[in-house]
Amino acid sequence: MKFEELIQRQAERVFGSKAKADVWLTHPRVEFGGLTALKYVRNEAEYLKVKALLDRIDHGYGC
Repeated sequence: MKFEELIQRQAERVFGSKAKADVWLTHPRVEFGGLTALKYVRNEAEYLKVKALLDRIDHGYGC
């Protein structure tokens, strides 16, 4: 499975819907150098950074 697919699934779980996840995933973020989460995840390290941010959001600590 590709990193983008893994992030999409996690975002849908965190935000509770595909529509809400898509908004978050397609909005440029400072944390990702101005890229969207989906464009940022090109390797495992970048995937883990996006995943960590989603984990923080899921636990109420994210932005």
